[in-house]
Amino acid sequence: MAPVLEPSSTVLPPTVMPTTAAPPATPTPSPAPPTPLPTTPPAATAPAVALAPALAETVEVFPTQPSSTPPPTPVIYPTNTPRATQVVLRPISPTPDFTYDGSQPLQDHYWFARPFNSGPGTTLIDYASRNYPYGSTSYGQFRVHHGVDITNPNGTVILAAASGTVIYAGDDLQTLFGPKNDFYGNLVVIEHDRLAPNGQPLYTLYGHMSSIEVEVGQYVELQERIGRVGSTGAALGSHLHFEVRIGDPYDYDSTYNPDLWLRPWPGFGTLAGRLVDRDGNRVYEANIIIQPASNAGPDRYAFSYADESVNPDLYYGEHYTRGDLPAGDYTVYVRIRGVLRFEGDVTVESGQTTWLDIVLR
Repeated sequence: MAPVLEPSSTVLPPTVMPTTAAPPATPTPSPAPPTPLPTTPPAATAPAVALAPALAETVEVFPTQPSSTPPPTPVIYPTNTPRATQVVLRPISPTPDFTYDGSQPLQDHYWFARPFNSGPGTTLIDYASRNYPYGSTSYGQFRVHHGVDITNPNGTVILAAASGTVIYAGDDLQTLFGPKNDFYGNLVVIEHDRLAPNGQPLYTLYGHMSSIEVEVGQYVELQERIGRVGSTGAALGSHLHFEVRIGDPYDYDSTYNPDLWLRPWPGFGTLAGRLVDRDGNRVYEANIIIQPASNAGPDRYAFSYADESVNPDLYYGEHYTRGDLPAGDYTVYVRIRGVLRFEGDVTVESGQTTWLDIVLR
């Protein structure tokens, strides 16, 4: 079946610092993306322990479709006044010696709600771009992505993904959170009540905000309003850049894939796994085609991570994910230089992660 792009793939501007000449505001992938060659074996996967029971907090979220009405012309907002940044952080405990090898039961940690108040009758978008997901370079256009991007018009209200304490609220002109200053623009960082599976502090970061509506030290509840969508910092258009960080909230290399933390919509799930060649070597930034059984819907796509600058999950140690998949049966394909190197069937379960290891033949 000919590839059909997701609605989100044509609307979400990336959070990037282009590696070449500046791309158009809404990059669109080529129908025939470049496919990488197998490279080096992977580094050791960061281990973790089995997870604690899920948060008592729950919130129902609903899939929405992008509005057919074009977003308004971006409005320039003043930079938010920097606030105090020194807070007391919990001590970081050692990572226990445990890794997922596919034989243990799946133990998901969908602890975060969507950061937008989407639901029946709304036009807000609460799903991430699939053109430029976590760990990808959007077909080589940008630096490796350390979070996900969710497009909404300037001024759209942003909500806390879980309860916790605000540890940073301001711009990043002086305090470094990314590869350079003024990368996220106006941002908020929340330290959550619950520790990550390895016992370290758990944070969410909200970037490119037009305005900030919380203060450092303020306690926020699940889905409490924290600010508004903007395009400050290194942003191509109006959107929220959302990250999950573990351990050090100021460390750009401490990010993890939000696909494995944001609760799936009812009736949807997540596909994740590893991707290696026939010799067991990891394959970087391969394009993975996910085709519904009996062609019952559009093809969907995922990428294996472009390099090891982003972290696999503490529990799973995955090489790729694809969130927001309708539950059901799929055939998965990987082609390298136009040659079919993998074909396999998988059933995505509602509300959970489905694991699929891909070994190229």
